[in-house]
Amino acid sequence: MKRLILGVLVFSTAFTSAQDVRDPLSDTVTSESQLKAMQGRVDASISKAVADVLKNEPLPAPYYQSTVAFSSANTDIMTAAFIEAKVPDCLHSEGLKRQPTFFLTGFLALPFIAVAKVRGKCI
Repeated sequence: MKRLILGVLVFSTAFTSAQDVRDPLSDTVTSESQLKAMQGRVDASISKAVADVLKNEPLPAPYYQSTVAFSSANTDIMTAAFIEAKVPDCLHSEGLKRQPTFFLTGFLALPFIAVAKVRGKCI
């Protein structure tokens, strides 16, 4: 059943993309029959002249801000910084994240939980 639905989706998108043609003079997507009907009404020299003028137009003025302030890279960095800055709970897995236990692990590291609590390294 899943393969049938996947096949229908793939073939339907392939069928619609084969019918739609991007008009070079505008950014709209029109069907092939509409495009042929419009080409019969427009002179080829006029459409070529319009395309040449559009190529020679100056680029829009740049924005005052060179980089985007809220891009995904900046958001990811800030999210990671906030997660890292959060003070962990002493009795959970990251309780000793900021408290060195030297070479002691397991039950031998239990006294360091109290030390981390007193030093304010965990809540």
